[in-house]
Amino acid sequence: MGKLLRVRDILLLTLAGIGDIVQEVRDPMQIMSKSYERMYGFIPNRYKRHNFLQAVIRGFKTGDIEKIIKNDRVYLRLTSTGKKRLYRDFPILNLVKKWDRRWLIVVFDISEKSKSIRNNLRNKLKSLGFGMLQESVWINPLSIGEDMRELISSIGLSDNVFAMEISGFVLGDPKQLAQRVWNLDRLEKEYLSIEEKIKNLNQLIKKESDRINKSEAKVGVGKDKLYDLLRKKRQMVRSNLEFLVNFPPLPLELLPPSLQNIFSILS
Repeated sequence: MGKLLRVRDILLLTLAGIGDIVQEVRDPMQIMSKSYERMYGFIPNRYKRHNFLQAVIRGFKTGDIEKIIKNDRVYLRLTSTGKKRLYRDFPILNLVKKWDRRWLIVVFDISEKSKSIRNNLRNKLKSLGFGMLQESVWINPLSIGEDMRELISSIGLSDNVFAMEISGFVLGDPKQLAQRVWNLDRLEKEYLSIEEKIKNLNQLIKKESDRINKSEAKVGVGKDKLYDLLRKKRQMVRSNLEFLVNFPPLPLELLPPSLQNIFSILS
């Protein structure tokens, strides 16, 4: 299962410009609530004013966000600390347009009796955007050699893990390799399915809203069906955002065209 978004995550992603909201947020409690109302059709309970207020307060305490004055108005903005935290927690934000065509290859030799340690290492590699080429061979097209060195040193596996960096292929197509290792065909279908469901829900919501607006001039009309459609849209929009932030952070040129269009806004 991928990363599930918390209120703090939504706040930091919002301030980073993901979610159709500007990077500097004016009157954040009101604007964020209205933005989510536009996105979801109504404000989900967990995104109401109080929850965001607590997230903002925690953000000030941790140094992730700061308050600035611009044209005599107060705005919130991500600090350098907040940006580092966001890019660490969501590797997809490290996605790059121009790739240097280098690959990091990690090979490890951990015995069966240390299975829990081996599984823990695999989970950490996944969190850094690595894909499994074979059970003990993992690859990553990002320049994160230093991060890898620090990780291996911190968990005491320097004698069991070997990392190599290569600058190109002698044989084979890197794009085909990425398709196979990260199963990009499946991910593409999953994303397009979510988008199609949101599109269909938007059409049903508009149709139901128009019906209610026409009928209410004469008599009171129940809105249960509309609220149910809005609830379903909220769930799908959340699934969409979680899909995006959990997507492997591959260079754009390794992605199929449809996914390149989707992720070009993040790079």
